[in-house]
Formats: sequence, C-alpha cells, structure tokens
Amino acid sequence: MKPDRAEYAKGVEAQLEQLRKDLEPLESGKMKLGEKVSGQDWRDITAETIAHNKTVIGTYETILADIKADKL
Repeated sequence: MKPDRAEYAKGVEAQLEQLRKDLEPLESGKMKLGEKVSGQDWRDITAETIAHNKTVIGTYETILADIKADKL
C-alpha cells in the first residue's frame, strides 16, 4: 500500500513549523539551554542546540521537497 503523499507532506510541514517555533526563543536569547554533568559546572549548550535544530530543519525541508517532487 502506497502512503498518502499529501498526508505525509502535511506531517512534515507540521514538524517544520514546530521546529521553527522552538528555535525562535533560542535564537533571540529569550531562552538558554544547559547541562550539568555530575561534579562539573553548568555548561551552556544553546548554540549547539540551535545548530542541531537547523540541521534537522534542513533535513525536513529536503524530505518535503522530495515528497513534493514525487521522489519519495
């Protein structure tokens, strides 16, 4: 059974919208993320998270383009 491309595209678009929404407060400085490993100081991982999210967004955009070009 072949998947419904339109439904699949809508799901990817929804994921992209959420990823962009989540990225905004990080990029604007309204929110910072950090981690604390036992016995060490808190470490700001905001920049790493922004970079990772941008990579994920790029991947989803490629998937969406492929769906729309009927490559998937």
